[in-house]
Amino acid sequence: MNILSLFRFLDKCPNGSIYILMCFATRTVEAVGTSMFLTASFAIIGNMFPGNAAKMFGILETFTGIGFMVGPPIGGALYQRGGFGLPFFVMGGIVLVLGGLALFILPQQDIEKSYTGSMLALLKIPDITIVVSITVVAGAMSLGFIDPTLAGHLKQFNLTPVVVGLIFLIAPATYGLSAPLFGWIVDEKGHAKTMMFCGCVAIAVSFLLMGPLPLIEGLSAKLWLVIISMVVLGIGVGATVVPPFQDALEAAKAHGLPDDMETYGLVSGLFNSCYFLGSFLGPTIGGYLQEAYGFRWASTIIAGVFLLDALIILLFCVVRHVITECSADKKCKTMLVINLRQCKPSVKAVKIQGQDTHRYMY
Repeated sequence: MNILSLFRFLDKCPNGSIYILMCFATRTVEAVGTSMFLTASFAIIGNMFPGNAAKMFGILETFTGIGFMVGPPIGGALYQRGGFGLPFFVMGGIVLVLGGLALFILPQQDIEKSYTGSMLALLKIPDITIVVSITVVAGAMSLGFIDPTLAGHLKQFNLTPVVVGLIFLIAPATYGLSAPLFGWIVDEKGHAKTMMFCGCVAIAVSFLLMGPLPLIEGLSAKLWLVIISMVVLGIGVGATVVPPFQDALEAAKAHGLPDDMETYGLVSGLFNSCYFLGSFLGPTIGGYLQEAYGFRWASTIIAGVFLLDALIILLFCVVRHVITECSADKKCKTMLVINLRQCKPSVKAVKIQGQDTHRYMY
């Protein structure tokens, strides 16, 4: 039996320290299994669909969003039907069956080649360390922030539990619907960092509306503002979570890491580490900020975090562009002098150099 089925027996543990330790132990093992599953899944996607990794990642995230939407009502129905243990027995059985099917359905991955890269080599790439990692952490924080805070904010509207649950589903639903679109744009058009920048701005706007911003006098909380902000939040999360995976793969290959399964595994592992770090920081920081300053100021502070992230992405792209232009001018001038000495036209050389220089930008 897998770890999900073990949750069934937690209510049989003695109260006190033993119960708490068993909960932590069970959740820890579950986290290890989840990280193994997700890291392998993303690596396999990158290896099997090298030219459409972002598109396939977006489709995968759509099903993730569906899982977030249907999980709570199905779990609640199973709980009402069979008590505390039934949801975990059912999900544990489903996961076991799917794991067995994966062994026979998924093709074998070629990992026999020796590999010289490392996670340290990946972290030395500025695009990944400065932009991708920070953006993924922030994107995951946004969804985690609303978990412990939004329900309390919605109490003022006297909503039924069903309506509150539907409002919580808006952001995952919008995220799941928009993820394939962002994946398609990255694969077909590029502009991953542009989408990450726009996503951070969108999330910042969503939290400023959700609060709403306390600095504007006369602006009070409205239910329709919360609903709109949840829609914008879902779209923003899609723009900040889907493009970074493909952008990290391209950056790794551009800096000399091999285009193989091992590199995909490293990128996938780093991506998931950043995502789950954000998932941990979101509710932790959000709960603290709400207790200390209230929801309106807490959401405003989180909005400031995303505006800072957007500024970091913008400055990185500007600095990269300036450095690339200066490097291109220097190389082209050198080639121009050589070509003049050899009495050869230099326009073609400059044009080729310009293409090579700008091939990997944003």
